[in-house]
This record gives sequence, C-alpha cells and structure tokens, in this order.
Amino acid sequence: MDLQKRYEELKKQNFPDGERIKFIANLGASEEIEYHYNLIGKDRDEGTNLNLSGSFYKHDKEGLEYLFEVLDNEDDENLKVFIVYLMAETLSKLRHRDFYVEFCNRLIPVMSSLIEIRDDLLRRKVIIALGWIGSSDEIDILTKQMSEDKDSLCRAWAASSLMQMSFYGVEKELLQEKTKACLALAIADEEDLYACGIMIEFAQILYGKKWISSSAVEDVDAEKIEKARKSTVRFLNK
Repeated sequence: MDLQKRYEELKKQNFPDGERIKFIANLGASEEIEYHYNLIGKDRDEGTNLNLSGSFYKHDKEGLEYLFEVLDNEDDENLKVFIVYLMAETLSKLRHRDFYVEFCNRLIPVMSSLIEIRDDLLRRKVIIALGWIGSSDEIDILTKQMSEDKDSLCRAWAASSLMQMSFYGVEKELLQEKTKACLALAIADEEDLYACGIMIEFAQILYGKKWISSSAVEDVDAEKIEKARKSTVRFLNK
C-alpha cells in the first residue's frame, strides 16, 4: 500500500509539517479506513501527536460505521474512551449530514455509561467529547460533573462542555434555566482557581456579560478570578 510506504518515509524524516499535512489529507481521502484508525491508535500509543484524526471525518458514514463495529467488540475501557472520543470528534465535523442525529443518538448512551469511569484522564476525554455532540438531554449529566466531580479538570471541562453546547445549537435559555442555581453554587464553592475561571467564562458567555478575560483565566490570576467570582455569584443569585 502506498500510504504505508509513505508513512514509513515520513517517519524517517521526522514528519515535516507540510508533508505530514498532505499525508493526513490523503489518508482521509483514501478507502483505507482500518489502516487510518490503526495509525491514529499508533500515534496515541507512541505520543507523537501527528493529528492523524483530523481527516477521519472524510471517511463519512462508512468511517463511523467502522468505528461503531470496533466499539461494539471492545471491552477495554481505555480503548472504548479512545474510540468514543474519535467518533465524537468526527461527528462534530459532520453536523450537516443527514445521519448526524441518528449517529449521535447511538453514541451518546455509550458516552453516558462511561461518564463515571474511575480514571481522571479518561473521564476528562468523555466530558470533552460530550460537549462536542451532546444535546439538551445531556445538560444534567455535565452539570452534575461540574458540581460533584472530584477532579478539578473534570469540573473545568464540564463547564467548558456546557459552553460548547451553547455554540452548537442548544438554546441558551434552556441552558440558563437548567444550570443557573448549580452554576452559582459551583462557582462559589470551587477551590481550584482555574476551574473556577472556566466556570465564570461559561456563565459570562451564557448571559452576555464580561466579568473576566480569557488571559486572566489562562494565567490563573487569583485577584481577577476572585473579583469575578464575587460579581458572577451575585448576578446568578439575583
């Protein structure tokens, strides 16, 4: 197979950017779905971060059907999360396709069953993936993770995933109604400043306010986050 030969050549050259991008595009345009999937897994295992999953959506419905088949035959939790994450990433680029809702409806119950997986890193991936394709039905799941998850990054990504939902068509009014009380409590009680900042960002996008800048959150600026926390909680408790 030419793609396999090309991959080995690029590996010897340490994957120069331009050639790597061209190879990823060719992978997606090919009919080698299984080979593409296996390469993504190899990339993950070796930690090379080549972004080979970026073109998997080009396999369209056939690619997703293949992943469902692999998922149905997989018992390992780690691999299940890996497949679910890849499927959600792929589906998020296929919102315009007529099979989008049907495939989301098939995938989301699997994601929901993995949301309380014990491994923090795996749970974070499930939470992020839910934000990409979740509907209004998943608001309560993410709100619970934002409030109760023992891992601060899981709490942060739950808030971020709720924010993603507001970008992807879930009505802001419904998000406001279903998250307001919980969001006020979560922001007031959050001990991790970064997670608190992400929650405040979600609240300000949801209500069209400006309590904090993204740079203050990224820099974990304690003074600015604490000041924004007070303003946000005061507003949400009105």
